[in-house]
Amino acid sequence: MPTLPDRPTLHLVRSHRLVRAHRLVIASGAALTATMLLASCSGQTAATTPSADPDAATVALLYGTTGDYSIMDGGYSGFTAAQEKLGFNPVELSSPNTDDYQDRLDLAVSQGADLAVGIGFQFAQPMQTTEHPDTAFVDVDTDIGTEIDGVTTISFAANESSYLVGVAAALTSTTGHIGFVGGVDQPSIQNFFVGYEAGAKSVDPSITIDSTYLSPLGDFTGFSDPTKGKEAAASMYAGGADVVYAAAGGSGQGVYEQAAESSTPDSKVWAIGVDGDAYEQVDDDIKPYILTSALKNVDVAVEDVITAFDAGTLETGEQVFDLETGGVGYSTSGGFVDGITDQLDEAETSIVDGDVTVPTAL
Repeated sequence: MPTLPDRPTLHLVRSHRLVRAHRLVIASGAALTATMLLASCSGQTAATTPSADPDAATVALLYGTTGDYSIMDGGYSGFTAAQEKLGFNPVELSSPNTDDYQDRLDLAVSQGADLAVGIGFQFAQPMQTTEHPDTAFVDVDTDIGTEIDGVTTISFAANESSYLVGVAAALTSTTGHIGFVGGVDQPSIQNFFVGYEAGAKSVDPSITIDSTYLSPLGDFTGFSDPTKGKEAAASMYAGGADVVYAAAGGSGQGVYEQAAESSTPDSKVWAIGVDGDAYEQVDDDIKPYILTSALKNVDVAVEDVITAFDAGTLETGEQVFDLETGGVGYSTSGGFVDGITDQLDEAETSIVDGDVTVPTAL
């Protein structure tokens, strides 16, 4: 598992009130029961150890499944790190389904969770409409500007990190032709594209950028279909693109695999990962084809909000992770962007200093 990055300082856009850390006496067996209930009907869970302290808080993590090389892996990493440090009773509500967000939230509340942390913007609507007088809600990776009364929302400036990998793509491309594979055709994913496009065109205004989305608005299967990701990347590489950015969750695995398969000794092509450091997550035979990744420190965000809740300092309202706070960025694993670090650092500085305003789809 990748080492946790240095902690960014949270930039609090708006807050409403402190969330009090409730201490309910819940036997550790209840946490296990909740995990087993959901796992039996839908998803994958991983192992955490219930607290031996009967007065410890119960914290629920609502997520998809691990192994997505993206926000689910990051969220679970932060959850387990916080549990090891704080010793709370963990409830893991994991599911690969795209239609049970409300069910998982209801289960967390019914199981007496003191804190429920949902990974993904899909939890915003259920959290807005669900009564939760004894359970604090946190939604991680919501769209910037999402504010829900009585809920903590965590958002990331994905357009800014995407701008930087767009710069990297344009500087690396030898064909003047790059690509973008988005998971779902919706504003939050379009936000990755507009940043990527702006970054690439800041280097080469005439660069060609192919783009496609794996599923339409409202259909979240585009985040979990590596086969579709692979097919989309294959088409782009065959059409002349030599760098493809995958903002598609677990579907990105197919893009990474296709980069390796489409490369030849005379013509190497690249993939760019998203959210987590794809280089550190893929198999060794794919690592040489991962140029960089646009990073979201989801693990840090999850660990931080749980720690704040435990300390009684968690605030409701929106918290934004951006370049200025160190909440987003790009990876350097593999050393493939070492030769263009100066240009990438200059681009980052121009954004942080306000000289460049990255466009947004939100």
